Amino acid sequence: MSEELITIVGSSYYQPVLDLIEKMLRQPSQKVVALRIGLRENGYALSIVLLLVIMLESYVGRVRYLQSKSGKEKSKKERKVPEYIELLRKSFGFKKSLNEVFVLRDAIAHGHVWKLTVSDRKAYGHILCNSSLEESYGDKKYDQTVNKLTRRTRILGLNIVPTAVGRKEVLKVLDMIWRTLNFLVKHKLIESNVTRFRGRYEGKPFDFWDIRKVIKASLEQ
Repeated sequence: MSEELITIVGSSYYQPVLDLIEKMLRQPSQKVVALRIGLRENGYALSIVLLLVIMLESYVGRVRYLQSKSGKEKSKKERKVPEYIELLRKSFGFKKSLNEVFVLRDAIAHGHVWKLTVSDRKAYGHILCNSSLEESYGDKKYDQTVNKLTRRTRILGLNIVPTAVGRKEVLKVLDMIWRTLNFLVKHKLIESNVTRFRGRYEGKPFDFWDIRKVIKASLEQ
């Protein structure tokens, strides 16, 4: 007797993300100074953001399959995740915010190169004098999403310079993906168990999405 299995890797990322967050939070919360944050927090944060977005893409890949199998696929055209979800349900109100998450993902994955001019003043520490993104980076989506004066996305306020990405960005990305997955579940586009992963944190059983509370608490210390 044979059985058809439709496999995706989305759920495989939950525990590695928890492990990375645990390591990131062992470090004291740091401030961004001259568009740079501590190397350890930055390295873990960049890795977590990438894995979270890949996880979401994997789940949306399952949605695409289920829609195609049921004959409900509305378009064969390849679309970005935020556009695709809005195509399925016009009530999806997070398209612009989710777009910002993908812009941040692109900045990290494509290795955006920034030129920073930094002054070191004994009385005030490092001060950013000037910054510019190398001309070969960015696209239309980037231009529409990023406030070039603040170097942050317009809605979520995500630091778009990779060296400035820290736990604040991780928390905002986690929350946006949580909202998106819940929307997919609510509209019966994917199974409800995608929002109920129970892993381990600090050696104890832990509900994955509760990690948002832990990160938020670390920012308030």
